[in-house]
Amino acid sequence: MGDSADLLQLQAPDGARATLSLLGGQLLSWITPDRLERFYLSPQAVRDGSAAIRGGVPVCWPQFNRRGPLPKHGFARLSRWCVQARQADRAVLQLTLDDVPAQLLQDAQGRTVWNHPFVLTLDVQLLPGALALDLQVRNSGAQALRFTTALHSYLAVDDIAGLQIHGADGLRYWDAVAGADPAFPLQQGAITFQAETDRVYPRLARAQLLEPGRQLWLQQPDSMQQSVVWNPGAALCATLPDLPADGYRHFVCVEAAQIDDEVLLPPGELWQGGQHLHVA
Repeated sequence: MGDSADLLQLQAPDGARATLSLLGGQLLSWITPDRLERFYLSPQAVRDGSAAIRGGVPVCWPQFNRRGPLPKHGFARLSRWCVQARQADRAVLQLTLDDVPAQLLQDAQGRTVWNHPFVLTLDVQLLPGALALDLQVRNSGAQALRFTTALHSYLAVDDIAGLQIHGADGLRYWDAVAGADPAFPLQQGAITFQAETDRVYPRLARAQLLEPGRQLWLQQPDSMQQSVVWNPGAALCATLPDLPADGYRHFVCVEAAQIDDEVLLPPGELWQGGQHLHVA
């Protein structure tokens, strides 16, 4: 998985294990007691800090995608985090980020595009049959803080062709592949995958990933009002150097997100989001 100095391990009494990286404050692996790996990590992922790690759960903050002047998906997934607390008896790990390299705060012309004090905290806990990811943002500055965010979870699947995602039936979504035509189509039945898929749904309060021999439930709080569902499909995957040609077959991203409306956080206030995953 790369430089072992960057890696942290969590172990639960029921045999579940998790691996995290200080680079990006990123969960890379969650192996449940049934010995199934629940996250996808590309075998070609870049681990030298020059790019985000492809797989696990990148933290997109304080910007989603290219919706702003910062690097794509913000700087949190490109920064080195610190261990704030660890409770081995409860299988809990807390990582924080409150300083970032200067070059990540500038645009291509070298102009400062971010100058807001903050403390970003990720709590990771292994629970019986479950994983809790809790993200907190504290505005430690004197001015209001604006941001968007997502937990960009790469969930492992045996084969994307056999996957169904339940919990979105009857919702209208934004289709980034089709663009504005048609505008906000209606989801009918389960989400399935035949080609590149890039959609923004209203919050999926409880989504179920179902395929032969594997199932997973996802939950996200009211503070994250959108759920992004993404799979690159064969054509786009072939253009991504940090994915193998067939990599798209083995993951789907279901992201807890707050991206349509910026969070406006007053000085001294705390915002909380997250994603919880259950196998039983």
